Amino acid sequence: MTLRWRLTLMYAALLALSLLIAGTLSYQGVKQTLYGNLDATLRAEAVTAADVEAKPELEPDTAVAEVLDMINNQNPVRITIYHEDGRLRDRGPSRVGFAPVPGARTAAHERVYTLPIPGGWVQASQSDADLIASLRLTLWQHLLLLPGVLIVSVITGYALAHRALRPVDEVTAVARRIARSGQPGERVPVAPGTDELARLTWTINDMLTQLDLQLAHERLFAHASAHELRTPISVVRAAASLALEHDRAPAEYREALRQINAVSEDMSDLTDRLMALARSARPHRLDPVNLADVALMVTELHAAEAHARRVHLSVTASDAAVTGDLGALVLAAGNLVQNAVRHAPSGSAVEIRSGTGALGAHLTVQDSGPGIPEADIARLMRPFERGQGSPGGAGLGLALVQAVVQAHGGQLGFDRPPGGGLRACVALPRA
Repeated sequence: MTLRWRLTLMYAALLALSLLIAGTLSYQGVKQTLYGNLDATLRAEAVTAADVEAKPELEPDTAVAEVLDMINNQNPVRITIYHEDGRLRDRGPSRVGFAPVPGARTAAHERVYTLPIPGGWVQASQSDADLIASLRLTLWQHLLLLPGVLIVSVITGYALAHRALRPVDEVTAVARRIARSGQPGERVPVAPGTDELARLTWTINDMLTQLDLQLAHERLFAHASAHELRTPISVVRAAASLALEHDRAPAEYREALRQINAVSEDMSDLTDRLMALARSARPHRLDPVNLADVALMVTELHAAEAHARRVHLSVTASDAAVTGDLGALVLAAGNLVQNAVRHAPSGSAVEIRSGTGALGAHLTVQDSGPGIPEADIARLMRPFERGQGSPGGAGLGLALVQAVVQAHGGQLGFDRPPGGGLRACVALPRA
């Protein structure tokens, strides 16, 4: 059964239950109103008869009394007066017999109202056949109206469900076409308004846009990776081919092997960075991490390289608790420190700071180098992009840092301090 029919039948069932409850309450209300009016009429007749019975001077003579009894017998409201012990005292006879029960009751298809008076009882009764007929008519009207209302509600409900779920059908059709073609370039027609379905179509389109960008990024990444690996592989093959063309001196073989070894180390470093970039899309572990520890660890890891380049590493480690993967964060911060050390002038300092602020925890790395032109920052975030005058490398450092920071829900930013150089800031949500 389709979702449209399930929604329609559920709506019809709820409507039928509501109509049944409303009809029952309405029927009971009409019944109480009709019986209330009848009881009020009988009570008024009984009180009038009691007033006449209480005043002997109002009693008619025998001939008039016989006429009044005949009228009473033909009147829909039958008045009967009893002695206290239940013997007939005046008027009558009763159609339902005597019962010493004050108030209204139903007996033998009659509505009876009994009023106690001094020394006896006044009983007023009337047939409730007309009242029951009215109630039956009301009941049949309700029962005959219910199927028609349900049929109209089912038709209307299905039409509304079909209209409401049309964007879902469009999303399904687009998803099916994308699954067959593998190209998420198509977009879902945006539903009108600002309701849940409209927000669904917006979200689906945003997801397809991000998916399209991700696929384009992956295709570019695969192409760039193949291009980067082709050059060292060609060098290895060329060196090996030249060494195998004819017999050579041992020194020439050692030189070829040294060249192959150097290129192999570069390839190993490149593949390690490619693996790190691929794994950085999502943190492997989510543990409590203090960015102060990260700052101290990267300072120690790159102290030897900084010393060789005569660059001083200055660290200010203030507590900054976050949640994430310690290894990935150390790798990202290490890339920033390594870039700063390589671009910093000899004899300058690289400042590494951690702390917290209004926007969360942060770790900054600041150098005194030439910096990065603002127009090149977005480009250098992509894999295999190198800056002007870059001292080698695969061009994966900033892309790796960006991937790690985004995977931790943070942001990577760059700015130029007043004293010159470049300051890179990793901002992460606090734990």
